[in-house]
Amino acid sequence: MTTSHLPTVALRGRSGGLWAEDGHLTLEQDGVRRRIPLAAVREVRATDGPRGVEVVLTAPAGAPPTVYRLAHRRAAEVAVFVSAVNAGVPAPRDPVDGAALVVVEPGGAPRTPFWASPEFWLWTVIGLVGAGWVAGLTTLITHSDVIGAILWVFGTKPLLAGLVIYSLAAGELYDRAILWRRGVPVVATFSHTAGKKNLYRFTDLDGVQRHCEPDSSAHTAVYHLELRQVQVCYDPHKPDRVKARLTVGTWVLRSLGVGIFGTALLCTGLWMVPYQLYQVLS
Repeated sequence: MTTSHLPTVALRGRSGGLWAEDGHLTLEQDGVRRRIPLAAVREVRATDGPRGVEVVLTAPAGAPPTVYRLAHRRAAEVAVFVSAVNAGVPAPRDPVDGAALVVVEPGGAPRTPFWASPEFWLWTVIGLVGAGWVAGLTTLITHSDVIGAILWVFGTKPLLAGLVIYSLAAGELYDRAILWRRGVPVVATFSHTAGKKNLYRFTDLDGVQRHCEPDSSAHTAVYHLELRQVQVCYDPHKPDRVKARLTVGTWVLRSLGVGIFGTALLCTGLWMVPYQLYQVLS
């Protein structure tokens, strides 16, 4: 395979970015950008079980190779990147020092500080909710409301379960509303398995091959009996937003699940947790 066929795959995280383009890899970390030609790459491999990726450079016989590492949390994306890049790495020739072929230049803007990252705000919200939960329980105990304190503790689980169910349903409906408005329907063909995930590939309008993990209840597209294909729809403005077409029966069952179980858990949790505090303070 020639380097011109290398797909434009990319990994991006808080620690930096790594992407492939024009026959080379670009690694951006800590304000430094390294352009690594494929001729300098021996292999790309997953690491940290496999929450990361390593780029191993070529090296003369007996010399340790230079290794660049990038932390990344999504094992499926790492697996796709590793497979795509290794398929474009040229066959090994006389071993050379790959580090000497790397071009180092100033990178882009420095990475986002932790206090401005989504992870910081997520943990901040979790901390505030946890502090509010402890304060509510302390208030019930201070007012000698034993029954209310017991309901407060045991009602937390159904309350959280109901909130999670409704949050997932809202996120699903939001994505599908956007795809209904501007989505592009395509047929995705089974590509490979990454851990427990079955990844499918499709080609977008720009000719770029992308991968997705369709819903297990996706509507099967029987265009070729020997292939595993499903119908999906992706957002051209955000290609990572991909949803599979679902059958009417699946929509009915999931709507009933959210409407019955989600509502029952949420209402039970609201009565057992915040309503008990309202009764004590009113």
